[in-house]
Order: sequence, then structure tokens, then C-alpha cells
Amino acid sequence: MTEPYAEEDIEKLFNIMGQGLWYLQHLENAVSTFTALKILQRKKEKGTKVTEQLGERVLLKQKVQTLGPLISSAKREKTIPVALAQRFDKFLKERNWLIHNSVNTDYLALRSQNNKQELFKRIDAFAEEAIELKKEIYFLLEEWYTEEGYDIEYAYNLAEQTLRDAEQR
Repeated sequence: MTEPYAEEDIEKLFNIMGQGLWYLQHLENAVSTFTALKILQRKKEKGTKVTEQLGERVLLKQKVQTLGPLISSAKREKTIPVALAQRFDKFLKERNWLIHNSVNTDYLALRSQNNKQELFKRIDAFAEEAIELKKEIYFLLEEWYTEEGYDIEYAYNLAEQTLRDAEQR
């Protein structure tokens, strides 16, 4: 027997979907930033002068991509190593389901207790995987950054100062 949509179920669905999208954007930001840094490093190694304008252009080119092309770019630049590629591919499928197909495939889920719980679990798992993948990317970025001879503490201090400055505006 089906039950009508409950307001609290709708609220929970929107809340967890919003969380998932928020964490997705954080992951996309981490991947795009790391990939841009790798592209700029490669350009520098080939003799290109890396200017602030070039850095902004490369970063913007990465940041405007949707997840599929961003993952392809990150694989090409070895931002996403082979060991993580399958997780990213699976995550992309879940992202595509959530963004493009969840309403079509699961529109009746809120009318059944079991289906509703499965839907909520799936979206929660999506959000959790976004968080875990972002952690993986941050770890890889820190490792690469240090291996390239850059001062990670300086980078973190600069980031903290930039945040403080932004909060003052």
C-alpha cells in the first residue's frame, strides 16, 4: 500500500540533495584547482612563463567544466590516478542519476517506506563519496605540491589570510 508524500519526507529529500550538491561542488573545486596547477606546472616545465593572467585563464577553463569533462581532464593530467579512476567513474554515474534521472526513476519512492529509505541512503552515500573523494584529491595535491618543492605551510597560511581578507569585505 502506498502513502501520500509527507512534508517531512520532502523536506528531508531536499535537504540531503542540497548537501550532496554542496559536497559535489567542493569536490569539483578541488579537482579543477589541482588539475589547473598540474597544467601550469607542465607549461612552466616547457618554458612558458606562468603569469597571474595565465593562471586565472587555466583555472577558469577547468572550473567551468561539468563533472564528466572535468574528470576526463583530470585523468589526462594525472590528477586522478588510475587507482582512483573507477571510483570517479562510478561517482559520475551517480551524479548523472541524481542530476538528470532521479525524478524520472524514483518519483514514487517517497510513497513507500522501503523505497524512501533506499533513496535517502543512495543520496547520503553520494554525498559521503564526494567528501571522501575530495579528501583523496587534497591528499594527492599536498603530496604533489610538496614533491614539486613548494612550501605547503606557506600555501596554507596564504589561504587562511585570503579567507580572513574575504571575510573583512
